Amino acid sequence: MDLGQKLKFLRNKQKSRQQEIVEGICSVSYYSKIENGNVVPNEEILQLLARRFGISIQELVQTDEAMSDEVVREAEDIYNLIKENQTAAEEACQLFLEKYKNSLDPGMKLLISLVQLRFALRFSTRAEAEEKFQEVEALQEYGNLKIMPLFNRVCGLYHYVSGNYDAALELYLGLANSLNYPYKADIHYELSLVYNRKGNIYKSIQHLETALNKYLQEMNYNQCTVCYFLLGINYHKMNNYDEAIDYYYRIEKVIKDDTNLLRKVYHNMGLAFEKKKDVEKAIVYYQKSLSVSTDEQHNLKTIEALASIYLKIKNEEKATHYISKGEVLADKPDLEEHAIKFHVLRLQLDEKDVKEYLETVAIPFFEKRNDTDILFRYNVLLSDYYSQNKQYKQAYFKIKKALDMRGGIG
Repeated sequence: MDLGQKLKFLRNKQKSRQQEIVEGICSVSYYSKIENGNVVPNEEILQLLARRFGISIQELVQTDEAMSDEVVREAEDIYNLIKENQTAAEEACQLFLEKYKNSLDPGMKLLISLVQLRFALRFSTRAEAEEKFQEVEALQEYGNLKIMPLFNRVCGLYHYVSGNYDAALELYLGLANSLNYPYKADIHYELSLVYNRKGNIYKSIQHLETALNKYLQEMNYNQCTVCYFLLGINYHKMNNYDEAIDYYYRIEKVIKDDTNLLRKVYHNMGLAFEKKKDVEKAIVYYQKSLSVSTDEQHNLKTIEALASIYLKIKNEEKATHYISKGEVLADKPDLEEHAIKFHVLRLQLDEKDVKEYLETVAIPFFEKRNDTDILFRYNVLLSDYYSQNKQYKQAYFKIKKALDMRGGIG
């Protein structure tokens, strides 16, 4: 970080104007040139500025830590470790923060905030992640060419998790097109996730195949397995449920210790069998998904799927059991989406008017998050409501809207 940017960072940190900083030291126009990097001040002015900011001249002119390849690599290692081992990631993150907490370099502050945001995205609430993202945005201008790839990746993940897929796409594509970025396989995999959420299955598979080839070259077979899982999801979205189930079976045979992936595999097998209208097998695999995970919050989607399927087959006792269980687990500020889904199921179970809640709460909430899958379901539900009440025009528009979300395919 150059001297001008550091001075600007320190001034903004104090929430001071240039006039307040330079009083008795130099003219505002001269100081402005220093901040813009157009002039280099003499030692006397540097000494006075350092004193004005309450630091030593050595601290003001010290070497930019964030320009070090080693420091950026430490941050990138923590990013990757977070995916693999929570305890080790927590230790590495704590050591990193302790090591650089006293740095006055704004580029270093940005790097620290990026590590904290990555950690928050994996282990903290949505509100905490949003707070960290605001910190990162405020420091963005202090980034350099070495930091910005990590900025793109962490903020790309933040936008993906937040449902802002276009913003995530822009950041990830910048990395995919970079000649020297070392984690290209991961970026192509992350791009495949974004395209999957956007409903562009062709692009998702295209990036997935690129990622697979790179993972095979690196002999990273664990990530190859994860790619096969996403291929199963893509085939599911193409309504090729047999092909999707085949990929899930392959994964089930090779994974041993990754209970989180196995939980997801069983859940998705349940979804595929439900689409094939094999309710009995769907329930079996949903139950298997619940059996391999002790984290009940991670099981919320499966609990919702079981509640929904029992509601469809009119098994009121079991539908009530899973809806009640889901309502309790989702009664937390950061789990609002699940709370909404279970409330819709509760209204259906109790045979209450679901229209008003869908139109005023549920659909607006998921429209903000651009969640086309749940919006498709809720528009179909509204269409059914209007049909039952002989409001055929409204029913037509709702089913048309639902079909438009799927490219005209039911």
